[in-house]
Amino acid sequence: MKGKKILCVLLIMSMLISQTGVLAGCSKKESAEEVTETMTVFAEGTIGPDQLTISHQGVSMVLNSVMLDSEVKATISKVDGAPLLDDESEIALDVYDFSLEGIEEFVGVIDLTIPLILAEGEIPGAAYFNESTGVWEPVVFRYDTDSSAVVISTDHLSKYGVFTVSGEGKRKARTEFLMLGGSAGSSDKFLTAVKEYTSLGVPASECVEIGVSAVGDGLQIGSDILGSMSQSAGFLAYGDDVLATVGDYLGNIGLMTSVVQIGVNVADGKIHEALVGSMKFAWSYTMGKVASKLSSSVMSASMAAVAIVDYSINKFGTEAIEGRASIYRDAYTIYYEKNQRGYKSSAYWYETLYPLFESGNYSEDELKEEIDELVVENCEEFWGGDNQDGVDAYVDMARKKFAWTGGQAGLNDSIRDEISEERRTILYRDILPGVIHQIGRKLNLENERKLRAEYRAFSAYLNTPISLSVIDKQKTYAGHTIRFAPLNSKAKADDWTGKINADGTANTTFTLYGHMFVGAPNKLEILAPGSDVPVKTVAFKVTPPKVEIILDDEATTLPTSTEDESEEASSETTVTSGNQSYAWVLVETINENYQANLDSTNQGGIYEVSASAAPGSYVFNWKYIGDSDTYPDPDMLNGESYGTQLTISVPPNIIKGGETISLDFNLSFTAEALSYFDGHGSCRADWGNDRFANEVGKSFFEIYSSVKYKEKNISSVSGKLSAVIPNGHSVGDREELWTGGTNYGTYYVYEWKEAP
Repeated sequence: MKGKKILCVLLIMSMLISQTGVLAGCSKKESAEEVTETMTVFAEGTIGPDQLTISHQGVSMVLNSVMLDSEVKATISKVDGAPLLDDESEIALDVYDFSLEGIEEFVGVIDLTIPLILAEGEIPGAAYFNESTGVWEPVVFRYDTDSSAVVISTDHLSKYGVFTVSGEGKRKARTEFLMLGGSAGSSDKFLTAVKEYTSLGVPASECVEIGVSAVGDGLQIGSDILGSMSQSAGFLAYGDDVLATVGDYLGNIGLMTSVVQIGVNVADGKIHEALVGSMKFAWSYTMGKVASKLSSSVMSASMAAVAIVDYSINKFGTEAIEGRASIYRDAYTIYYEKNQRGYKSSAYWYETLYPLFESGNYSEDELKEEIDELVVENCEEFWGGDNQDGVDAYVDMARKKFAWTGGQAGLNDSIRDEISEERRTILYRDILPGVIHQIGRKLNLENERKLRAEYRAFSAYLNTPISLSVIDKQKTYAGHTIRFAPLNSKAKADDWTGKINADGTANTTFTLYGHMFVGAPNKLEILAPGSDVPVKTVAFKVTPPKVEIILDDEATTLPTSTEDESEEASSETTVTSGNQSYAWVLVETINENYQANLDSTNQGGIYEVSASAAPGSYVFNWKYIGDSDTYPDPDMLNGESYGTQLTISVPPNIIKGGETISLDFNLSFTAEALSYFDGHGSCRADWGNDRFANEVGKSFFEIYSSVKYKEKNISSVSGKLSAVIPNGHSVGDREELWTGGTNYGTYYVYEWKEAP
């Protein structure tokens, strides 16, 4: 499995930026001419219990033992002239049709492989064609770098296609069809996110971090924007509702990504005792404490992880009894042979057990008890009323088949129990592991669909149209140019530039995604005709569905600049009047210890947490108060705990534009008494969207404590963070300076005003 990218995260997003009104728009491309579709048989053969694969030139269809009890004809056809991915992208796919004769529905998960060679910088995409709707739809897939092929996991057969995109093509292809690259390595960070969810009852920092990474990579939105939005930390471009909604989506997506990746790793055999212990803990906690739309996903992932591991290593198995001849044993064997009354196929066991896993209504012990009752019932069937032909009938069959010539010992409870226990062992050892592995894959397939549904909902939110109107009551700026600022390097400035009409109005629309893609500008600059120097800058926040900017003052006369000063003046305009000077003045201090999260955690009865925040000093303490559990490695112990403390310089009350502000900090553990759990803390400082950084440009610092991963431990970190504070644009502008970490912080609110 080395080198495989296996994080099958399928984003449900539109990469198209909606920009109309005063902004330059993009016209929709004409649809390509229709091409007649043709299918040519590429590979065909017989597939069945003893031969579960059909392949040719790297294209393959792989079934599993729970699907087929008899042989059927399998066909792979090459499809030419299939529809394009969509009218917008005009992307053509390499398409194959996969079919099984006479079978439309089946259980378990099928793997379809289609070769796809990636050039430098290209990423893979995949889809299936929905014949009823006539459109391509997303699929669950991963890219196997070893074989240069897309591996699609599905529970239905149809036409499947693959394609590649690169660079600008990402914006043309809806990312619901693309795959994020994910490491095939450890599940540790995903387990941490799940544990965080089960402890807090909601996705929090670890989940958000994973969500930020997944969404940022897929949508080409900087993690600085998404990260700041999710933390609502010093980010002035959006209103509180937007920040809260985006944060919730990122947390949910991060949790679902973690659940899916754990499922993928389990299905691929990347399992270990720590994973099983963590998922057992998540399972038991989620069952008793957490009630949300994501609980069932965590439950099913936990069930699959625990069951696959436990049953695969035969926790319940008993030793088979060898070499003891008995006509009753032979009769019993005949009863359970294929085509006999007692025969139960792998498909039967799959369909019988899957609802137990899917329901999420059983604890670990209850689930295993339910399964064992079904197994024992099947093993006892031969001796009871379900064997309508009776034991003697099968004894006669055994006598004829195996040429028994002697008599037979009398049947007693000991013989009956001994023979039944042998079958129980066979089921647990040879049949159920494969069945439960398929159940795990199917559950994970459903979890991936839930993940795509979460992305689809996020997509709908990001594609929310927002109207922005400018009203100049005095018509002072009629004919002036307006432009959004600041824009990043990905933005086309002309698309975010327009003019104020003669009646003093200007209108435009954009989407949240379009706004985020170009750097989340939060200011509107007004420029006189022919000038590139703003005469006025107005700050605003994006608050769907409408943003209204009222201009009710007179135009500002631009200062005359010398040739040497022109470059500096065009990049930054400092507001001055006569001999007055302006600066950032501290007007409010807000300390944050996320008390709601603390209260939610403490109410669960599993953890005990506290945090304090004051300017320059922050403390966090965590303790596990749940039951001790020696199953995980290392042990999960009641009372294990850790504490962190951050000290950081308090910024000055008055900051001049262009001034460099430096903050000294020290972050360390105050207590480390951990066994199973990990301790961590962080530190950063931001001025709005700008990060403070040390002399080598590092802006985020962490400490870490772990018994299992000691090589990663960092007990303390200290240093100096600095940033150049820019000028304000207009009197009354506000900006926030944030200092703090994961569980605490302070917002220092500054206003651009006349310096005292």
